[in-house]
Amino acid sequence: MTAENPVRRTKTAREVAQSVGCHPRTVQRAVAEPRDEFIKRSRARQDLALELKNAGLKYREIADRLGCSEKAAQNLVQRARDRHKLTSVT
Repeated sequence: MTAENPVRRTKTAREVAQSVGCHPRTVQRAVAEPRDEFIKRSRARQDLALELKNAGLKYREIADRLGCSEKAAQNLVQRARDRHKLTSVT
């Protein structure tokens, strides 16, 4: 016998705003601020990984400094390289 999982639907900002009694823009800002802060921190971490790689460190050393796995360090460096390629082309 298998249990069926109901499909979860994400509430819209309007629905959340109505349930807590505020304006939908307030809900959108509350969600956007943490997301924007996360993106800034992620980009800073990627840039740091790229700086360390350009300084001659090995991925294992970068991983030790950033407190992540070696594969994660490789991914951070690659994402930073990709992002810098995109911004220099446009």
